[in-house]
Amino acid sequence: MRQTFTVITLTCFLTAFFSSVFANEPTPFDGVMNGVSNGHGGDWITSSYNHVNDLDLMIKQFQQKAKNQHLSTHKVWQRLFYANKQQISDVKYTNFFLSKDGKNNLQAELDITLEKMFTDNTENSPQCRFPARTAWLTKTLQIDKNQLAKVNCTAFNDWYQKINPNSMTLIFATDYMGSPGSMFGHTLLRLDPVKTEGKNLDLFAYALNYAATTPNNENGMVYAYKGLTGKYPGSYSLMRYFHKTKEYGDLESRDMWEYELDLTPDEVAFLVGHIWEMQNVNFPYYFMDKNCSYAILGLMDLVRPELNLQSKFGLTVVPIETVKAVKKAGLIKQTKYRPALETQIQTQEKTYGKPFAKMAHKMTLPEVNPQQVLQGQSIENQAKLLELAYDDLYFQHGSKKVKADFSQNRLRELLLLRSQIIVDKEKPEPIRPKYDPTQGHGDKLWGVWLGEIQNKKGVFLHHRVAYHHFSDPQMGYGMGQLTFLDGAIGIYDNKLKFDYLDVLSVHAINPITSYKKPYSWGWDFGFQQVAMDKGQFSTKNTHIATITAGQIGYAKNFGEQLVCGAYVRAEMQAAKAIEKGGRAGIVPKIHCLAHFSDHWQASMDVSTPFWQTGDKQTVANAQVTYSLSSENALHLSAHHESQNGQDWQKMMFGFSRYY
Repeated sequence: MRQTFTVITLTCFLTAFFSSVFANEPTPFDGVMNGVSNGHGGDWITSSYNHVNDLDLMIKQFQQKAKNQHLSTHKVWQRLFYANKQQISDVKYTNFFLSKDGKNNLQAELDITLEKMFTDNTENSPQCRFPARTAWLTKTLQIDKNQLAKVNCTAFNDWYQKINPNSMTLIFATDYMGSPGSMFGHTLLRLDPVKTEGKNLDLFAYALNYAATTPNNENGMVYAYKGLTGKYPGSYSLMRYFHKTKEYGDLESRDMWEYELDLTPDEVAFLVGHIWEMQNVNFPYYFMDKNCSYAILGLMDLVRPELNLQSKFGLTVVPIETVKAVKKAGLIKQTKYRPALETQIQTQEKTYGKPFAKMAHKMTLPEVNPQQVLQGQSIENQAKLLELAYDDLYFQHGSKKVKADFSQNRLRELLLLRSQIIVDKEKPEPIRPKYDPTQGHGDKLWGVWLGEIQNKKGVFLHHRVAYHHFSDPQMGYGMGQLTFLDGAIGIYDNKLKFDYLDVLSVHAINPITSYKKPYSWGWDFGFQQVAMDKGQFSTKNTHIATITAGQIGYAKNFGEQLVCGAYVRAEMQAAKAIEKGGRAGIVPKIHCLAHFSDHWQASMDVSTPFWQTGDKQTVANAQVTYSLSSENALHLSAHHESQNGQDWQKMMFGFSRYY
């Protein structure tokens, strides 16, 4: 049906309205501690209690019952206090404990908690300060709630009712190469209220995020170092979910996957009560293991202690692998895909064609009058152009690629022009990817390779700690490469030899589009064999060299199956076998990736290093991968170097098992 005011105008109005309403709204963590239930699984929080004649005797009886059941060493009690293997809490915040020795003595903490549950009727009561602990003890010891001290936990009640939790959704934001802390993706939780028929209030639900607190404008190298070594504090925070969709989906171009969890309202209430307990508590945050996803696994282990999800992870905790673990545990009910703004723009460009998208992009330029672009276009095409131009400019505005004064005025102008066109919304919705991230390969692998190096046969054992390489099965992954501790050793020429170790390799491919021209870039640090001996290129001997390199350039899509990039790479190699112990050079490079189907893919690169020593090489690599499944793949690779009429080559065939 044709409408005077289009959906896009109404949507933008509502977004602006609610954003202004909630922009300065205090988060549920603001204020002081108190509490009560909202009637959805939280009726354990507050009750009226009657005193018994012999209160001291009753308290001692429950304390003894707890000791008889060894509750101080129970998984749930230990996890409520983040106790280590020595049963000592890792929490340093003193107000997290009731007992002066609570950090080191969880039995003493349990005893005083039980005592104050019956005797303390102030806002300092454990019923107000520690509702999850109180709930667990009440249920486990089968305490009659009417026996507990009468207390009114006002602030907790207000906080809890503001969140109004009934169910919980696990959110996975795909990888973001712009930040070291987000290169592996990110997970958070959404606390969903009771669903109302005909209304979707997901964006206005509260999101629970665990993240590192970092200074603004921190130096990149310092940021990476501190994040890898636990120098930043990590803590929980709450905010409206639309703030996170704007941050991840609009500003960072990250698709988001929403996994509704199969938790009961009582389990959700228990977890939310524990989050209340975690105010002012922080832990050292490590990008590689004690990160956002590790914290969320801890919450799942708390509510379902038999799962022990945290114990399934070691050196690295990759966010998507934790989502897979939650899925394997049977905690996911259904999955929803929320495409990023850039994904929506790409869908429009693909649907309408690049010439049409370029026309829409013109409307975002200061020197162009949008109405002139619309002249001669059909009503339907005018609507499409305005919708695409609005998304294009909003994307630029969020990326701070245009001046705010201009973009805000032009966005209003585009909305006004669109509202005057009496047709329904024309923008096509992105198609959900065939594979969601939980269907991708495991982040680790073992592999076996057979091949020849300079006509000498060999066998190699390959292992990777994390995460994804260009040659891996592509299902469920984005376009890029991020590997950590990826290496191989082998036996060839009747000798056990180290082949290579990529300590860290990061490559982001950002193809040029009609609305932006981003850089594609890469960075590598590791060790590998180089065909050098006694300062000269060698066809017989190789030696280990330290490799440090960075590259930048542009990439472009050629159809849907091929993307190629042209780069300038700066590389340094250090080894005794190289003249003067090392060399540096500029390396022009062409790199292409082809995805022919779910099973077949290939990569190829050609480079011509110009070393400061005067040496000039030609280096070529090619690899074809056949994916047997998301967890198994076959590879065929070739490597060739030539210098001064001499050649060095390596041919390999291998099998990879991902886990």
